[in-house]
Amino acid sequence: MRLRLLAGIVGFVVGATALPAFGHHSFAAVFDETRLMTLQGTVSKVEWVNPHVYLYLDVADASGKITTWTVETFPPVTLRRAGVTRDKLGLGQRVTLEGYAPKDGSLTVLLRKMTFANGQELLIALGDINQLR
Repeated sequence: MRLRLLAGIVGFVVGATALPAFGHHSFAAVFDETRLMTLQGTVSKVEWVNPHVYLYLDVADASGKITTWTVETFPPVTLRRAGVTRDKLGLGQRVTLEGYAPKDGSLTVLLRKMTFANGQELLIALGDINQLR
């Protein structure tokens, strides 16, 4: 009986610790590296969380209707090592983003480059981050 209980506890712990791994996705599963898209809008929110930092961009269409796009970036530690802080991500600023389009047609983009109104650029290429320049 004790062996079954111990085996059950070990199985639960192993299963519970593996669950977060299922939530992560590969780039190729979600985004199309052959389709770059450009968005212009205002950064309305920054979520500095693991496993990725997310920006939310309010984009107006030709009729003036606002849609909010989710912009995925690298993990916080990767951005910090490149000298990018939460404050540098443009909350409230008008920006132009270039990123990889989603395969499912959702309002999500993987950030490649962000250009601020003053001309500064943040380039985040796959496997490489260049600081603001």
